[in-house]
Amino acid sequence: MAQDHCAMKVNTDSLILGSWVDVGSAESILDVGTGSGILALMMAQKALPSARIDAIEIDDGAAMQATSNFENAKWSRQLSIFHGDICHFAPSRAYDLVVSNPPYFGEARKNTNAYGNQTKARNIARQTASLDPNALFSASSAALSDGGSMYCLYPSSIKVDVSQIAANCGLYLDRVLHIRHSARKTPYLCAFHFNKSSSISCSEKMSELNAMDSKNTLTIRNEAGDYTDEYKSLCQPFYLNF
Repeated sequence: MAQDHCAMKVNTDSLILGSWVDVGSAESILDVGTGSGILALMMAQKALPSARIDAIEIDDGAAMQATSNFENAKWSRQLSIFHGDICHFAPSRAYDLVVSNPPYFGEARKNTNAYGNQTKARNIARQTASLDPNALFSASSAALSDGGSMYCLYPSSIKVDVSQIAANCGLYLDRVLHIRHSARKTPYLCAFHFNKSSSISCSEKMSELNAMDSKNTLTIRNEAGDYTDEYKSLCQPFYLNF
């Protein structure tokens, strides 16, 4: 898969999220901020042959790259790309599933060397100023059918705020996956599964944000620095080296 025109390259985070998503019998899927198209392609691999996967991307280069990757994929007939802003997206149908690996870094200070070395495209891909959680969840909720699911990633440090913002937009926490680099590290990232349904007990699910166990925690590497069996098991369908 080509990604030379994308500001943000395929990384472990996207691989984990795409592997963790339960596509089920979803017939219509939307990938928000698709970049090179990695999540949309993973959804196509997991979904029913009859499923349609739409992807939206605001960056010119990334949208062009995703278009090429979709055309060259074995699931090309199931995939479509929309070049634009999710906040102005007017879908022709409701979606059963929305996935997104959104920007989640705060705006960089402009007096730092790191900021000066960032391209505009990379800043858009990385920083919440281009798509904050409220905008993402509002757009996702509007695009979802009743009972639909939404999956995304955000830093563990803002997991409670993210869940509350999602609930305010009509998306209620169903599952969370705490992701850490090693057993000695605290989680740095959370994968969230929200459901557009008021039947879920919010208080019960919110307690899972701070309750870590073997069922909702993923450790990427073991003490030897190798990938753990749990990580390999989760990502194996998409990782040829496994």
